[in-house]
Amino acid sequence: MTDYNHILLATDLSDKSDYVAEQAKKMADKSSAKLSTIYVMEHSPAAYGGEFSIPIDANLEEILEKQARDTLAKLGKKYGIDAAHQHLANGSVKMAVAETAEEIKADLIIVGTHSHHGLDVLLGSRANAILHRAKCDVLVVRIKE
Repeated sequence: MTDYNHILLATDLSDKSDYVAEQAKKMADKSSAKLSTIYVMEHSPAAYGGEFSIPIDANLEEILEKQARDTLAKLGKKYGIDAAHQHLANGSVKMAVAETAEEIKADLIIVGTHSHHGLDVLLGSRANAILHRAKCDVLVVRIKE
């Protein structure tokens, strides 16, 4: 197995993603690698009125971002990831994770996947999208249900 220098943990900040974070921490420790993490906020729900869309709550995105930053900070504290290596992005998960991995020169992305149905049964839509977009290795950790 390759020793990695910089591992990027892509997390959805759910309770079940803690298992993925544990695996990322173990891998980073074994490789003496730097560990960073990223959470991607997808676009918030919006109410459509005519040509324009407006957020359901004008402060909703700010509230969600603060909650995400707080949760990301707790994850960082638990797994020894300092604030400079905690990334919060907006938009497409596959794009943000792949771009951040390139920017920080990560050589491994670790992402979790849940059980899915249909075409997503092998990797899940987000994990699969990250796998195909990334320019570095990707390790997919199955989250135990």
